[in-house]
Amino acid sequence: MKTFIFILLMCVAGYCKAAVLPEEFCSEGVSQELAEWRKQTFKALKYDLFFSIPEAKSASVEGKIQVHFEVEQPQTTVLDFRETKEKVHRVAVNGVETSYSFEKEHLILPESALQKGANVVEVVFTAGNQSLNRNEEFLYTLLVPDRARTVFPCFDQPSMKANFRLQLEIPSAWKAVSNTYIQQEEMKNDRKIVTFGETEPLSTYLFSFVAGKLEQKAYNDGRHAFSAFYRETDPKKVAQLTDIFGQVAASLDWLEAYTGIPYPFAKYDFIILPGFQYGGMEHTGATLYNDTQMFLSEHPTLDEQLSRAKLIAHETAHMWFGDLVTMRWFDDVWTKEVFANHFAACICEPLFPKVNHRLNRMKVFNNAALSEDRTAGSTSIRQPLDNLNRAGLVYGQIIYNKAPVMMEKMVEIMGEEAFREGIREYLKRYSYNNATWDNLVQILDSLSTADLKLFSEVWVNQKGMPDIELSVEGQQLVVKQQDPYRRGLCWPQRFEVTLMGDGREEKVEVNLEKEVCSIPLSFTPDVLLPNTDGRGYGRFLLSATTSAWLLDNWWKLTDETARYASLMNLQENYLARKIEAKTWNAALLEGLPTEENALIASSLTGFVGGCLLELQGEDRASAEEKVWEMSRNHPLPTCRMQLLRTLMTRATSPRVTKHLYNLWEEQDNELLNERDYTTLAYELALRYPQQYKEILATQRGRISDPDRLRQFDFISRALTPDTEELDKLFRSLMDKDNRRIEPWTSAVLSYLNHPLREEFSIKYIRPSLDILQEVQRTGDIFFPRNWVGALLSGHRSYEAYREVAAFLDSHPNYPQLLKNKILQAAYPLYRLHQPTVSTDSVSR
Repeated sequence: MKTFIFILLMCVAGYCKAAVLPEEFCSEGVSQELAEWRKQTFKALKYDLFFSIPEAKSASVEGKIQVHFEVEQPQTTVLDFRETKEKVHRVAVNGVETSYSFEKEHLILPESALQKGANVVEVVFTAGNQSLNRNEEFLYTLLVPDRARTVFPCFDQPSMKANFRLQLEIPSAWKAVSNTYIQQEEMKNDRKIVTFGETEPLSTYLFSFVAGKLEQKAYNDGRHAFSAFYRETDPKKVAQLTDIFGQVAASLDWLEAYTGIPYPFAKYDFIILPGFQYGGMEHTGATLYNDTQMFLSEHPTLDEQLSRAKLIAHETAHMWFGDLVTMRWFDDVWTKEVFANHFAACICEPLFPKVNHRLNRMKVFNNAALSEDRTAGSTSIRQPLDNLNRAGLVYGQIIYNKAPVMMEKMVEIMGEEAFREGIREYLKRYSYNNATWDNLVQILDSLSTADLKLFSEVWVNQKGMPDIELSVEGQQLVVKQQDPYRRGLCWPQRFEVTLMGDGREEKVEVNLEKEVCSIPLSFTPDVLLPNTDGRGYGRFLLSATTSAWLLDNWWKLTDETARYASLMNLQENYLARKIEAKTWNAALLEGLPTEENALIASSLTGFVGGCLLELQGEDRASAEEKVWEMSRNHPLPTCRMQLLRTLMTRATSPRVTKHLYNLWEEQDNELLNERDYTTLAYELALRYPQQYKEILATQRGRISDPDRLRQFDFISRALTPDTEELDKLFRSLMDKDNRRIEPWTSAVLSYLNHPLREEFSIKYIRPSLDILQEVQRTGDIFFPRNWVGALLSGHRSYEAYREVAAFLDSHPNYPQLLKNKILQAAYPLYRLHQPTVSTDSVSR
C-alpha cells in the first residue's frame, strides 16, 4: 500500500511518465486503490453507447461503446467489465484495433496503445444480462452500485462522472426512455432507432434506459413538464397518476425553494414497473418505481398514502442529493440516503397537514432503525468499504432510517437556518461533482458553535445504540445511558421525560451529554415515562413499576406522541424479554379497540401479529378470535383492513381460518383489494392442502392484468403440498437465472419456509445460507437481506436457530457485511434461544 501511495503521489506531482499498475488493481471488482488511481489519471470522461435490443427475451443484446478521456501521459487503462472475454468482440484505441488482456473482471489496455492528451477507446461487445432486467415485453437497466460493468465496459465508480450519449435500436412497437430527451427517432428495416441527447455529468450507477411496451401520460403545470410511463391496465389505478403528478411537482417546488437551485437536469420523467426490485431508483430523467408502491388500492391506509408521498419526495430529493452532488465512494452512500429521507419527511408535512408528523417520524425512522440496531448485526451509519463489489451490503435500515434520526439531532444542535445555509453552500461548491461526509461536516461545523465533528464521530462512526434507564434517587431524576459495545461512550441527545405521581404530571427536558444526567425534582414521581416527545433514540429500559402502569394504562395517554413513544418502549422491553408475550398481547388487545389514530393503530396490529407467533394453544386461539372480532367492528376502517391482513398470515385456529375462507370465497369486503385476496388465496392453499388446486385456480381466474398473472404463476408454485415438487422448486432457486425477479423470488422462498412448514423446511436453511455469497454477487443491493429474511422469517424453532448458529460457527472468516445480514434476519431466533442475563419479565 505504501508503494502504491508513493507511485500515485509521483504521478500527481508529474515526476514519472507512466504509473506502474499496482498488483491490487488486478483483484475482482473495483478496489478503492484502483478507483483513487483512475480518478487522478483519467480526465474529461465521456461515453457514447449503442445497444441493439431484440424483441425476444432470450436473444442477446449487442452493444458498442466509445470511451473518451484525456491523460497527461500514456497509461495502462483498466476498464471494468464483469463478463467473459468471449463477449468482447473488438477493441480499438484511437481508431486502431489493439490487443488487450482480460483479467478478473477487467479489460486492460497496454500503455503503448494510448497517447498523451485525448484518447478514444472503442469496444464492440455483447451486453451482460444481469442488470438488463429483461422481461417478455420490456427491459430496464438498474446499475447501482457497481452494475454498469455487468452491461458495458466502463470506469464503474461514482467519482468518475461522465457525459453519456445513447442510441438504442428497438422493436418498432416499443417506447424508450433514458436520462435525457429524445433527439431523434427513425425507422430502419422495421426497427426503431432512438437517439438521446447528451447527459449532464453522471456517475455510472445513475445512467439508465428503459425500453418496451409502455403507456405514456404527460403532465405540465406551467412550471414543470414531465411524463409517466407505465404498464398498468386497471383504469382506477391509472387515474392515480393525477395525485402522483401533483406530489412530484410539489417535491420539485419544495426542493427548488429550499436549495435555491432550479431542477438541475434536462428532464424529469418516471417509469412505473411491475416486479421492480426497489421502491424507487433516482436515475435523472428516468426515475424507476415499483408498481405496488405507486398504484394503491381503492381504500389505501394512511401509512400507504404517506409511504407513496415519501417515496416520491425521496427520489426527487436525490436529484440534488446524490445526483447533482454524489458521494466519492460508496462508504458514504448513506449521505445521499440521509438527505433523501430527511427532506422527504419535510416535503410531506405540508402535503398531509392533519398528520402528527413527529409521531410519523418515530414510526418510520426510529422503528425501522431499531429493527437492525437491536440485533447482533448492527452497523455504524458509515461503514468501511474496500471494494465496490461489496457496496450493496452497506445498504439497510441504519443508513436509510437511523441516519435521518441523527440528521435531525444535528439540525437541532446547530439550528435550522444555519443548517440550510450550509446545505446551500455544499450544493453550490460540489455541483456536478463528488463530495464526502467530511466535506459537509467541515461546512456545517463552520456555521455552528457546537462540536459537530465530535457529534459525528459518535452518531455516524459508531455502531449500536445506548440502553437508557431512569430512576429517582433522593430528589433527583437520574438518567443513565450505557453503550452495550463500548464502556464510557456517550450518545449526545435530548428528549423529554414525563413524571407522574400523587395526581401530578410534569415534563422535564433531558440533555444527555455524559453517561449520567441528574435533574432536580419538585416532587417524587411513581411513574417515569421516557421520551414522550419522541426525540430520543435508543432502548429505553422501563422499571417494573412503570412497565406495569403502562401495560394497564397506555391507551389512556391522551398525547398521541407520548402514547406512541410509550408503546415503542413497551415493544422494546418485550423484545428484550422483560415482558411476557401473553402479557403484552393482552395489553395490546385491551387498548386497540379504542385507538383512533390510524398510524398508531397500524403499528399496534403489527405488534399483535408478532405476539401471535409466540402464543400457543388456547392462548393463541383466543387471541385470534379477538382479532377477528375487532376486524369486524373497529371504528377505523383501515384498522379493520390491517387486522384482516394480520390474520391472513397468522391465523392457525380452525374457526378463524374458516372465517377467512368464507371471506375469500365471497370477496365482498370492499376494504380488501385484489392483492389482499391473492395473498389470502396463497395462505388458504397452505391451510387446505386438499383444496389448493381449486383455490389457486379460482383466484387465478379473478386476475386479468397480464403482469400480475405472471407474478401469480411464479409465486403460486410454492403452494403445492407435494413435497417433491417443493424440493424441486427450492433447488431451482439455486440457479441465478431463476432468481431474476427478486421480489417474486423472495415471496417463493418465504412460502417454502412458511411457519406452517417449519419442521419440513429446516432442511432449506443451510443450502440457502451456503449460496448467500452467490446471491449477493448476482443479485441487487437489497436481495441478500431479503433472501435471508424470506428464509428465516417463518422459523422460530431451536432446530432452526442451531442451523444458523452452526453455519456461522463453521465460517469464522465469513465476510462481516454479509454476516450482518444473517444476524439481522436471525434476530427472532437468537432472541428466543440465546441465553439472556435478564429474567425479570413482567407478567399480569
